[in-house]
Amino acid sequence: MSSSSHSSDQAITFDGSNWEDLSRLVTQARMTRLTNSDIEDEPAMGAWLSLRLRGPAADWFGTEYAANPLILENFNTWVELLRQHFGVSDDGLRARRRGQLEGLAWANDLPMFFAEYDRLTSLLGVNTDPAKIAMLRVKLPQHVQKLLAEQALDFHNYSTMRERLLTMWALDPAKNTAVHASGAKKKSKCGRCGKKGHAASDCRNAKN
Repeated sequence: MSSSSHSSDQAITFDGSNWEDLSRLVTQARMTRLTNSDIEDEPAMGAWLSLRLRGPAADWFGTEYAANPLILENFNTWVELLRQHFGVSDDGLRARRRGQLEGLAWANDLPMFFAEYDRLTSLLGVNTDPAKIAMLRVKLPQHVQKLLAEQALDFHNYSTMRERLLTMWALDPAKNTAVHASGAKKKSKCGRCGKKGHAASDCRNAKN
C-alpha cells in the first residue's frame, strides 16, 4: 500500500491506496467550504474532491459519474461510496495505523520519530502514560536503554520520558547516530591513508 508525501496540502491526491490522504482531503474539502466563497454547497465540495483523484480512483469516479451525474449532490454519501469501493473502512484504517506504529523504528531524528509516534498513538486512542511508555520502551535500542539504566532513570510520565530522551539526543546526538545494528560504534576513516580508526590529524603517515 502506497503513501503520498507532499510539500503542501494543496498537492495531496488520492489514488485508491493512500488511505490517510483521503481522510486529509475530506477534512480539507470541508475547511475549503468554510473559507472559499466559490465552494458554497455540497456538489461543489464533491467536485473539489473529485479533481484530486488520480489513477484507479479517478477511473472509478469517471465511470460512476457517467452512470449517475447526481453522485455529487450529497457530499457525505459520495465520500462513503468512495471509501467503500476502495476499502477505506474505519477498521481498515485502525489496522493500517497499528501496523505503522508497530513498524515505527527508533530513528536518528528523534523529533520526527516522536512526532509520528504521538500522531499514531493519538489516532489509535492510546493516551494513557503507562501504555505509551510500555510501547515506547520496546522501541528503545540497547545503547539507549543502557544510558537510562546507568542514570537510574525510571519513568511514570510519558511526557517526562520523551523530553528526557530528546534532551539526551540534543546534548549528544552521536549516541544515536554512531551505533551500528550490532551495537558497535562506527570508526572514523582517515582522510590521508584511508584506514579506519583514526582521524587525519592523528595519522602516523602524516607525522613521518
